[in-house]
Order: sequence, then C-alpha cells, then structure tokens
Amino acid sequence: MKITVDRKIFQEAVKKVIAEKKAALPILTNFLLKAENGRLVIQGTDLEVFTTYWINADVEEEGAVCVNAKKLTDISKVLPSTEVSLSLEKSNLKIVSGKTKYSIPTVDPNDFPTFESFPSDLAVSISGSTLLNGITKTVYAASKDESRFALNGVCFSFVDNHIDFVATDGHRLALYKGEITGKGVEGKHIVPQKALSEVKKLVSEYEDVEIAISGSSIFFKGGDWMLSARLLEGIFPDYTQVIPTTFNIQVEVSKNEIIDSVKRVVVAEESDAKPIKLTLKENKLIVSTPTSEDTFAEDEIDIDYEGEEFEIGFNGKYIIEAIDEIEDSRVLMKFINKDSQTVIVPKDENEPYLAVVMPMSI
Repeated sequence: MKITVDRKIFQEAVKKVIAEKKAALPILTNFLLKAENGRLVIQGTDLEVFTTYWINADVEEEGAVCVNAKKLTDISKVLPSTEVSLSLEKSNLKIVSGKTKYSIPTVDPNDFPTFESFPSDLAVSISGSTLLNGITKTVYAASKDESRFALNGVCFSFVDNHIDFVATDGHRLALYKGEITGKGVEGKHIVPQKALSEVKKLVSEYEDVEIAISGSSIFFKGGDWMLSARLLEGIFPDYTQVIPTTFNIQVEVSKNEIIDSVKRVVVAEESDAKPIKLTLKENKLIVSTPTSEDTFAEDEIDIDYEGEEFEIGFNGKYIIEAIDEIEDSRVLMKFINKDSQTVIVPKDENEPYLAVVMPMSI
C-alpha cells in the first residue's frame, strides 16, 4: 500500500468513521484502510453501526491495513503539509506530511469484520436535507428508557412516495413527513439513536441519499460514504391513533415568545419534571409554576383569545423541545381538554412537522 491524499480531506474522513475506544474485541478499536481504484476507503464499526467513507487518492500501490483509530485520528489533526503520504513498510504504517514522519503498528486486515454490500436493488432515494430534518426534528422525543426497546429509536414508516419519521417516549410524540423516490422499501422500521447520530455526521443537506432495508439491517448511502446498522426489534405503536384531529381550543403564539416564556418559568423549578401551568384568559396566555410549590414564577404573553378560561399542565421541557424544532415564527397550539393530548404545529401548513404532548396533573 502506497498512496498520497489531501490533508484536509483526510482529516475530515477519519472524523466521520465510527470506532470503539475500548472494546472486548480489540480489532474494533481500529480502522480498516484500503487503497483501491484511485481512492482511499476507511471503514470502522462497533458491530452495531458500520461506516465506510472514501476519498480520492493518488494510489501508487494498492493494499489494506488495520491501524488504531484514535492514534490515526490524533495524528491527522496535527499534520502540517497539504499532502499526506501513507505507505506500508513491513508491519508498520508510515505517515509523512512535509518534514513530519510517523510510523505506527498495524494489525492483520483479515481480522477486521466483514461489511455487507449496499443492496441497490432495494433502495429508495431521499434528499439529504429531508433526511437531516426527519432525524433532528423527531429524535428528541425517542425514549431513553432501555426497557422500552421499540421506543429507543426513530420509526421510519415508508408509504408510497413518502416517509414518516416518528419518535415517541409515551409522553410525547414528534412526526416529520418527507418525500422519497423509488419503491424499494415499505413498512415500519425502527432505527436506533446511535445510528442516526452517526448518519448526521455523514450526510450533507445538498446530496441525495439512498436508503435500503435488507434482513434486519438498514443501509444509508451518500456520494462518498455508506452506513449500515441493525434495526431495533419490536412493534412500534400505531402513531396515527395518537394524533387527534378535532379540537375545542386553538391559539396562535409567537415561537420565540412562548419558548422564552416557558424558559423563564421552568428556571424556578427544581424537580426534573419541570411542571408548568398554561392558563388561557381573554387575550392572554399565562405561563406559571404550580401554585402548590414554595417557589412561584409567572410570565404572560399577549394572544388573540376570547374563549372561556382554560388551564392545562405540562412538563415544561417537553413544550420547549417540541416548539424549538418548528422553523415558522408562528405556532399553533391545539387543545381538547386538560386531560387530553395537545397538538403543536407550525402555522405554515407547508412545514411537515407535528408534535403531540401529553398533559400532566399539577
């Protein structure tokens, strides 16, 4: 193996490939580097997520080596010259950049886990921006409770020419709708949060991404990268049954005003639940802490409302997180009664985001 690569591109590449820092299998702390077909291919895995990234390279001699991922990443950060040469000498990888030289040990590349090929015949295509939005605007609502296994990820629900990204922890739900092309994938598939975090590192909003399902794995493929991950087992709940369609009260608020108001109030709360009370009165929305608490906080927002007085309690953190993902400056809050779920959506109907938050007793 003997190649030359651009330093900046090489630095970015090694940052985007996953590897274990400490592992029961020492081979997982390594990257597999392959010089082939005019490019350098970098692979890493923790056996749950498999990432592959490739960059253009001047390949003088093809070959493959396994090197410690952390050591290679740390070295890449301090290389001085615009070009980096990598070559295998005996059992060490020699790295040269300008007047700086390194020699680091390698391990047998044949010991590295085998990666599955991307199943192109089973793929659909989605824009990078839609994929990023779908992940970012829903993953916050996924459960952190490991006992609720099927809720620990984001459900990708493929129907005809669109995809629903859905996450819920049983107390709240987030939904984002996106368009896809192709018909290679259908049904509901639960993608773990760790895999989605790695996808966000790889995908560019300006590229199209292919998504495929094969067996118990999901695959993502961009212009210069590929990721595969094991899907979560279990049955994701029928989220369409959780989203109400009729309401008794609807108010419009400024996104920034409601978030700032809730933040002013929850700062006075000591409990993790961050309980708040929303009170609708004539032309005003009052945000307050429960009156039973020793410490009290209250804030007021001017709104257009002429109905009867209405009170409902929430976890303040849930309200902030649900509204924070809305891009529109105006937000609609839709209520049924104090004991039923509330729906929060952008006023702009072209923004395909929806949040559901369950009330709490206060």
